[in-house]
Amino acid sequence: MRITFLGHAGFAVECAGSVVVMDPWLSPRGAFDSAWMQLPRNHHLAPRVRALLETPGRERYLYVSHEHKDHFDPEFLATLRTRDFTVVIPRFQRSELQDIFARYGCKRVIACEDGREVPIKGGYIKLFVSEQGTNRDSAVMVRGDGQCFVNLNDCKLHDRLARISEEEGPIDLFTAQFSGAIWHPTCYEYTPETYAAISLKKRESKFEAVARALEVVKPRAYLASAGPACFLDPALFQLNLEKVNIFPNASTLFRFLEQRLPGRHTRFLEPMPGDVLDAASLEYVSLDGERLTEEGFESYLRTYAADMAHLFRERRRNMLRAEVDEIHGRLRVELQRKLDLLDLHERVGMPLYVELTELPERLLRVDFKGRRVDEVPEIRETTRYTMKVSAADMVRVLDRKLTWEDFLLSFRLRLSRFPDVYEPILHGFLGVEIEDMRTFCEGVRSTESQRERTVVAVGNRRFTVQRFCPHQGADLSEGWVEEGRYLVCPRHRWQFDLEDGGRCALNGSTLCAESVSEKPSAPTPAEEPLAL
Repeated sequence: MRITFLGHAGFAVECAGSVVVMDPWLSPRGAFDSAWMQLPRNHHLAPRVRALLETPGRERYLYVSHEHKDHFDPEFLATLRTRDFTVVIPRFQRSELQDIFARYGCKRVIACEDGREVPIKGGYIKLFVSEQGTNRDSAVMVRGDGQCFVNLNDCKLHDRLARISEEEGPIDLFTAQFSGAIWHPTCYEYTPETYAAISLKKRESKFEAVARALEVVKPRAYLASAGPACFLDPALFQLNLEKVNIFPNASTLFRFLEQRLPGRHTRFLEPMPGDVLDAASLEYVSLDGERLTEEGFESYLRTYAADMAHLFRERRRNMLRAEVDEIHGRLRVELQRKLDLLDLHERVGMPLYVELTELPERLLRVDFKGRRVDEVPEIRETTRYTMKVSAADMVRVLDRKLTWEDFLLSFRLRLSRFPDVYEPILHGFLGVEIEDMRTFCEGVRSTESQRERTVVAVGNRRFTVQRFCPHQGADLSEGWVEEGRYLVCPRHRWQFDLEDGGRCALNGSTLCAESVSEKPSAPTPAEEPLAL
């Protein structure tokens, strides 16, 4: 087995008679309306990947993990002329990915349920599918030539890794996201001190998740991938140079892992786009000519930004007042349509204020309990959520050039909330497409309906708690306890205070934790103890 790193979360896995290309993100326009760009740049690999997928003589497979444009790159895929390969994708409730590839014109499309195996010469591809709330993602395993590679990419399957390892056997090479990919706290109006504190906590939480995954999987090598993109838009460039944010590089991760996992047997590898690794020997067969170092980081970025400056000049344009007024009206209609389909609207206790920066005196106030969107001249409440965005950016969502989630990931907005508490229904309202709103609400109710309980042992104390996280249903029996009291969700690292009824200070959700006697009766099968 040979593995070529394609940059970001992309790999080409070559076995005897087969090649599997994973999440090739190669477009020179980047992703999320060019807000994210590949780091290091990898555009020069496009001809090589086209050759892998277009050259006959062996089985060829294209795997796309999910819809985020740093994994699913329609612009690059459109350049493939010979499409006699097989596309392997996860089967989500939302059929958009299947619909796109049904029109793509390839040899065949295999939409996989969770755990499905796709036979290849000398081995198989296997997908692990995760779909909760607004999150749709998948991980992939390729076994061939006596080697096994698991690419978790962004998929938060940490609560399932023990079972996957037990069922699938030894895993030689493993990779998982280690850098942030979210708009909190990136887009929030925090003080520099608060921003740094939140970022550091999130970074350490992500690193800890990787460390625990490595303890479970015990691979021979961990490949750093799905790491930070870079931000070359002049309005976003400063994100690259912040001393503390949620976008650490692989060297920072490796320093953490070396202290966290002393005596480890796993090698830490940071390939550059174009590097080819032999899976058996863990030695590089070939190395790409361009190497990015910590010392040359800022200089590299400034040169890269100058080369791509034309992308952002093309985005800028002045808008007439009539255009802005029209966008304001369309946005109000869009928000009302979303609200009409949000069955869980009564749970949101604060209004959302949306401001087009060109019209600061004409705010849109989303009243969730009243289920209406009104135009108001100013913010009325102290308890509120706010979003500020330019009309030029907002119209790209209204014109369906971007999804709402893609827009949020573009970082071209400013947010604030008071109190500073995560409100999952409000976030779903912002990030979910209109056609998916009812499915989102049904998913929340389904997660909440899981009432199975388990026992958590913390030293000499024991607590019964709800087994599944109220956020997105992660199995908390695979969680861990920090500071002798906080049960941590293995997917998103939410902390539930066992000494406060299992309450999460982040948002007030609860596991309904109850203390039990030190010598309880034997647990039922649904209450096997979790020793931590």
